[in-house]
Amino acid sequence: MVAAIQPDPESKAGVSWEPCPRETWEALTLQAGQSSLEQAWAYGTAIESAHGLRAERGLISQGGEPLALAQAFCRDRLFTRIARVLRGPVWLIDPLEDPRAHQVCEAIARQFRRRRFGDFLFWLPELPESPKSAAMLRAQGLRPVVTGYSSIWLDLRPPPEALLAGLHGKWRNALQQAEKAGFEIEAVTHPRRLNQSLLLYDRFRRKKRFVGPNGDFIAALARDDRAAVVALTARQNDDLVAGVILIRHGKAATYLAPWTSDAGRVGQAHNLLLWHGIAMLKAGGIDWLDLGGVNTESQPGIARFKLGLGGDVFTLAGTYL
Repeated sequence: MVAAIQPDPESKAGVSWEPCPRETWEALTLQAGQSSLEQAWAYGTAIESAHGLRAERGLISQGGEPLALAQAFCRDRLFTRIARVLRGPVWLIDPLEDPRAHQVCEAIARQFRRRRFGDFLFWLPELPESPKSAAMLRAQGLRPVVTGYSSIWLDLRPPPEALLAGLHGKWRNALQQAEKAGFEIEAVTHPRRLNQSLLLYDRFRRKKRFVGPNGDFIAALARDDRAAVVALTARQNDDLVAGVILIRHGKAATYLAPWTSDAGRVGQAHNLLLWHGIAMLKAGGIDWLDLGGVNTESQPGIARFKLGLGGDVFTLAGTYL
């Protein structure tokens, strides 16, 4: 059971920002259902380790009722503090229907913009792109500086046959082709094998020049919470030809780090890897898979691959300053 947090009597309308222990954070994240990787505790720890930033976390509540969780990454320089909130908060209420969502936004802005000068908050809120979201953010004196971020939620709660039926035809055909190609799919559990997969991922990432977390960051995340990492590889004729890493956070997971060789690409190994990954997530009690961003203009091929899974596209409000 999650302990109730007593509100700060001096906070506006009883809405408080309180430090939050990890046990409570992770229990509430489970309750939230859909949550972003960037708001996972282990992600914050990895940011501290790999990038030298400070993770500042808070539970926003009213009258002992948790309303949201917010994690920011902060850097202090001389008289300046820069805070970044990425895909937060984790909502425990409906932000578009519950009027207290406005006060949650106010609490986050107040926490990281305490001084008129010297405090900067870059905030990509977990709010849909809509006039209502924009109004809540502008009311805090924030203005949009980067356009909305889009990704796809895949609902993993239906039975496997329903998920299979929901695949687009080309995606399903590629999966069938991969199943006939003789790939051996393995779950990576040994740290040495995970490091090998991360090295191959980094090599692939540099070759393709795509933006994504590097292997050192994923290794730091795995050191903090190894159980969160679902890593799979595909072998063909004893050669590693492709791999994928998914990260669990609460009842959700994120498709994070893919890599492939020419043989893996020709045999459609990645379709098979992701399908096996989905089965593992479902078996582990995961309800939602975030496909990790989609951009039809800069990465049309990757976007088609992700859209082929038949999930729901969403676009967030964008980054505000």
